[in-house]
Amino acid sequence: MKTSKFNVFVRDSNGNELVYNTLRGSISRVNPELAQLLKSRDLDSLDNSSLVGLVEDLKEQGILIPPILDELEEYAQMHRRWKEGRENVEFNALLTYDCNFECPYCYQGRGEKGQQIHGFKSMSPELLNATKKFIKKTNAERGAKKLELVLYGGEPFLPGAREMGKELTEDVSEWARKNNVAFRLHVLSNGSLIDEDAVHWLSGYGTRLQIPVDGDPEMHNRYRFYKEDGRGSFEDIARVLGMTKGTNVETHIRISLTDETYPTMERLLDELKSRYLTHVYPDFCYITAFTDACADFKSHTLSDLELFKIIPELWRKAHEKGFPLDIRPQVQPLPCSSIADGSYIIDPFGEVYKCWELVGLKEHKVGRIDFDGNLEKTAVYGDILERNPVNIEQCREHSYLPACGGGCVCKAQWQSKTYHAPGCGTEKYLLKDKVKVYTETLDLSDKPTIQAGPFKLQKIEGRQQPKMSHCYVLV
Repeated sequence: MKTSKFNVFVRDSNGNELVYNTLRGSISRVNPELAQLLKSRDLDSLDNSSLVGLVEDLKEQGILIPPILDELEEYAQMHRRWKEGRENVEFNALLTYDCNFECPYCYQGRGEKGQQIHGFKSMSPELLNATKKFIKKTNAERGAKKLELVLYGGEPFLPGAREMGKELTEDVSEWARKNNVAFRLHVLSNGSLIDEDAVHWLSGYGTRLQIPVDGDPEMHNRYRFYKEDGRGSFEDIARVLGMTKGTNVETHIRISLTDETYPTMERLLDELKSRYLTHVYPDFCYITAFTDACADFKSHTLSDLELFKIIPELWRKAHEKGFPLDIRPQVQPLPCSSIADGSYIIDPFGEVYKCWELVGLKEHKVGRIDFDGNLEKTAVYGDILERNPVNIEQCREHSYLPACGGGCVCKAQWQSKTYHAPGCGTEKYLLKDKVKVYTETLDLSDKPTIQAGPFKLQKIEGRQQPKMSHCYVLV
């Protein structure tokens, strides 16, 4: 036997070490003596009949593995299966580029920059029908059994877009039902136009709804205000969050961290708690300036190192105040759905992209759908799908590889002018903190510590199934 190359050690507050295996997703706690032994990779002292049970538990957690197992090849095969897999498909329908907000960090719906890029275009009825055909045809050709539909914009609840989104959802979900395909709906909205009828409709699909909230009421109103009259939106958003309480809508608030919003975070959490809105998931995220469209907000963005000192403490504060968290580290065969063959972002022109950050940038367009629902691919499509972190020198030997999948495609393009480079970000800097804070949130009273000789092991959580990451969920 040998130790896994994908063991990540995290010192806890009691001097023990948490062991997170990035390929198998297990979390364990070991005492310093066992941690030192595992790190040294000299396992001779485990060859003792009194330690057989301990060794079996370490194997069960994936911390110890058979001597001939090639873990890098195991990851490479998992990466290929998820990239080329035909069981799941994801369609992101960008119904309109228009928006009723004029947020300073977003080009969509704002001034000359937005007008130059997309002309505030909304999807036509003809293209909506083509999108329906494309979704059904692609799903049928792939034989997929799970279909995710994401409604986005601009603002998907603007008049016109709202009706299109409802029509698309109802048509596709009914087709999925008749063809025994599981259907899931995600909606990304600024929240301002959501009413009781919309919440009832979303609840019927068990929707995952994401609404941005950028700081306490005063700060949020400075960042997220109506284009028409400059009025802040916090009260409107808080009212919508209240509507989702007790429904079947899984509600997340995307909280953008900048040099201005970060100091207001505790006040925001207290404000939400005082309004009995602790059912929402606070997703702390950063604003990027990867593209020229967002470059004029760069002075307010935080560096990676600044962000990743801030975020763990915000997780702790949110947990202390009673908010649910979605921070459990995951086994990620892919960095996000952008490099999966069955994932598509369709804009109002019928142009198709793979990455949210690159939408509207023609050089990153991967195709266009015609009115018969066929995808006419560009060379970019194949280029993105050829990205494989196992072939990237900085990634292939890193213990974090199954947790990050090589990192962000857009960040790789931004930094290295190619998709085939590391896009290090969240997992590189936050993985250990995720393991530590997540473990702090658990009730471990039913997880006994096993002692064998000088060694102690607590199996906190076992192996996990791989999961597809979405960049709009976190960073």
